[in-house]
Amino acid sequence: MTATIPTVHFDTSDLPADKRFDTWRSAVHAHRAWLPEGTDPAQFCAVVDAWTLGELVVALSRLPAVFLARTPEMARADGEDWMTLAFQLKGATVFTLDHGGLVRTIGPGEIIVFDMTRDFRSETSAHEVITCAISRRAMLQATYEIPPHHGLVIDGGWGRLLADYMLSLVRQLPEMAAADAPGLGRTFVHLLGACLKAASAAQPAISRRTADTRHLAETYIEDNLTSPDLDPVTICKALGISKARLYRAFANSEGVTAYIRKRRLAAIHVLLNNPRETRSIGEIAYQYGFVSDAHFSRVFRQKFGFSPRDVRAGQPVAVDAGADEDDETTIFRRWIQRLS
Repeated sequence: MTATIPTVHFDTSDLPADKRFDTWRSAVHAHRAWLPEGTDPAQFCAVVDAWTLGELVVALSRLPAVFLARTPEMARADGEDWMTLAFQLKGATVFTLDHGGLVRTIGPGEIIVFDMTRDFRSETSAHEVITCAISRRAMLQATYEIPPHHGLVIDGGWGRLLADYMLSLVRQLPEMAAADAPGLGRTFVHLLGACLKAASAAQPAISRRTADTRHLAETYIEDNLTSPDLDPVTICKALGISKARLYRAFANSEGVTAYIRKRRLAAIHVLLNNPRETRSIGEIAYQYGFVSDAHFSRVFRQKFGFSPRDVRAGQPVAVDAGADEDDETTIFRRWIQRLS
């Protein structure tokens, strides 16, 4: 018998009334969740169907009015970091992002993207939504750099194309074989990458001066990834610019220092996948500025979700449904945790 894509089905009506909301809340563990004032938790009714494709977790949820929140402090504390895509099918959701600096109201047919290391709060009516949680490593394998996307609404032709694919996924996944999961995930990630690029291009542009500075800095960084002196001070001296100008150029990402580390880790990842690369992991890491094996291994695992040794050994990310004794919320939570 052909194995199907791992799935979980969760329905609060199967639970005792006093456990319904708390059990569902444990599944969305990376968020703070609460109910509107005056709501009886015993009346909470949620139905969720979810599937894992390894680097992508898809869920179709039918939920009552509920509030969710995520803060950068939560991300730093729990270490969980991925991208979330929400396609509203029914109802409406008001999202407040960037400490109240951005408010978006999403209705049926609209798709919004989140960065789970950034803050947001959502307030919903009773609603139905398709969500996709995607690991950053999967996105970075499909695109050189992930465009700024926190709070980005994907609409127009690209939005309709992405919506059609998401609807088709939830219809077809119950019948798909587990062997199909990697291909389905790659197709989705490449489509999302194209959508993000198109949607970002339609956003207000940064100044030409800032864009030119970013380009010059990225080129310099790429040419000097193995230099032990690669840091903001050296970049500023080499390009003849101020620190303030350099920092402005990377303001929409994680910052220039984080960008340097990200590019170094990505370069090492490529080398470890090369069968002709015979140097030890420690030698390669040292060449790219990591003087401590333990520190390198830790930050590499934080970024990609697996160790440098796993890459060299060619070990794939496992796709399974979890142990038989685990309940649905535990299985779902483990799928999500693997994305970080």
